[in-house]
Amino acid sequence: MSSTTFTLDIGEKYIKVVDADMSGSLLEAHSAAFTDLQFNPYITSAEEYIKKSATEIQKLVNDAQIKKRDVHIVIPDSQSYTRIFEMPLLTEKELLSAIRYQADQFIPIPIEKVSIDIFPLKKNKQKGTSLILLVAAANTVIEHITQIVTSASLNPVSIENETSATLRLLSKIFEKKQVEDEMQMYINFGESSTSLYLYNLKEKLPVQVHNFAIGRGIFYKDIQANLTITPEQINNAIEKVGFLPVQAPYNLPAIISAPFNEFVNEVKRFVISSKELTSRNISKIYVFGEGSAFAGLDAKLSESLGLPVEVSNLASNFKRNAVVDYFAHDWNILLPAVGSCLQ
Repeated sequence: MSSTTFTLDIGEKYIKVVDADMSGSLLEAHSAAFTDLQFNPYITSAEEYIKKSATEIQKLVNDAQIKKRDVHIVIPDSQSYTRIFEMPLLTEKELLSAIRYQADQFIPIPIEKVSIDIFPLKKNKQKGTSLILLVAAANTVIEHITQIVTSASLNPVSIENETSATLRLLSKIFEKKQVEDEMQMYINFGESSTSLYLYNLKEKLPVQVHNFAIGRGIFYKDIQANLTITPEQINNAIEKVGFLPVQAPYNLPAIISAPFNEFVNEVKRFVISSKELTSRNISKIYVFGEGSAFAGLDAKLSESLGLPVEVSNLASNFKRNAVVDYFAHDWNILLPAVGSCLQ
């Protein structure tokens, strides 16, 4: 039976809607759509932009022919704080109290101004510990997004970030699959930041997460500063030229080499810390997210890291239908929205 909810993923570059659920061991997509935004809805809370965002959402929902009104909301990792850590076995109330006491170590705003969600990942009764995924977001962000969504005549049921939605999707996909003892890494390449997730396929558990402030936008600005071309041409250069060895009137790889080197250094540090933490090598890296339509990024990363890298494609995890086929090359952008549908 189909769920009474769907997912609205409000990003910094795209708005995405997905109506999907699990059907046995496969995902089933009922509807999906996304649209490129002309502005970042998180930059301002001005009434004009709230109305513009709400109008874009209504149009997208109508285009996707979604009649449901209850919606799960996904916000970018850049607008939230995430941590995986071990805590003593406590009740949820005790956990929240203990976490609030320590939260100022990684949440750079007063604790009374944030909303916190806790996702228990694994309990170890022998050690008396529990592995916890913590997600927090500023109350102002949640209030702002809630206002946009209700202005679009939708009813918010939940709000989470890309990390929790993505990790839920991975756990559902691998839940019934027998896999070798592998560590995989996922790169959520966003507009203003990137998140890295280390995932243990055998235990079906995330091991560590890390977010840093390098995203597609930095590459865009470097191209804008070095070439006299239009915004549309910049986007085309990123999506069609990127790091590919194609003929172009400019040397794009050279222009974007500085932010790429910074980006790779962050990823390398995560790879090294992952090996120190687990004493195991990463078998494969997958790239997805709002900035993942970046020509040749996967091959360039593979060359720089010495590890196999590819753009994530969920198509093989879906029951085949017209929706899945239509978005065959876009599931890398829609991935967190799919995960949020599985609550």
